[in-house]
Amino acid sequence: MTFKLDPRLGIELPAFDRPYEEMDAAEQEAVLVRWEQIRAKIPDQIVHFERIIEDLLDQVHHEEDWDVISAHFADIADYASRIHELNTWRRVDPSVGHVPGQDHAQEHRDREK
Repeated sequence: MTFKLDPRLGIELPAFDRPYEEMDAAEQEAVLVRWEQIRAKIPDQIVHFERIIEDLLDQVHHEEDWDVISAHFADIADYASRIHELNTWRRVDPSVGHVPGQDHAQEHRDREK
């Protein structure tokens, strides 16, 4: 059973070395317990990102340099994307192993860079 920290989202995500279905019952139970612990932290991580967005918006309201404002809005969009992904992960069953459309989301983030 393996979960690996996703530094962008700030939570651990499933990173199994074999499909969930191939794990024995004890391993599957351990996965479920760990995943529930991780999922319980997701709302706090969302609140953390929302506070960062609020701080960035406050900076935008006091900023006059358009380049700085644009950079803040790019950061806001990134944090909003993270919140969306966290909300998606909160609904994921651990036996899935990944989120449908996650590859598309990664492609989108790569294009933004």
